Amino acid sequence: MKKNIFGIAEIVLAALLTVGSFTVFKACGEHDGKYMACHWAQNAVTLTGTVIVLLALLRILLSDRGVKAGLAIGVLLSAISVILIPDTVISLCMMDTMRCHSIFRPAVTVIASVLAAVSGADSIIGLIRSGKDK
Repeated sequence: MKKNIFGIAEIVLAALLTVGSFTVFKACGEHDGKYMACHWAQNAVTLTGTVIVLLALLRILLSDRGVKAGLAIGVLLSAISVILIPDTVISLCMMDTMRCHSIFRPAVTVIASVLAAVSGADSIIGLIRSGKDK
């Protein structure tokens, strides 16, 4: 359990990002049968969060330290990409008072930043440990 604490934290944060992006802190909803651009940002965050959950799960299940470090680096890079999705890669609504600007983007940024910090520490520690094995 102790040796998988980073992986567990990564799964929890990625699951929070994934589920939260279409529930608690979802972007703006449908208007007159149409979706605004922020809806697609939400979908991209949900998809990337799902990939991060799978990477973190593999990180827990596999035993090779070098592979674990590589998966942690993948989680780190994916978390950084999630930070950039809302309003950088995919535009959000025009008004700053809309839900996508006031709730969705800050929540995604905070959770993905914490995830990046955790996976960054996991990557560094994993690389150090895998280097000692050789």
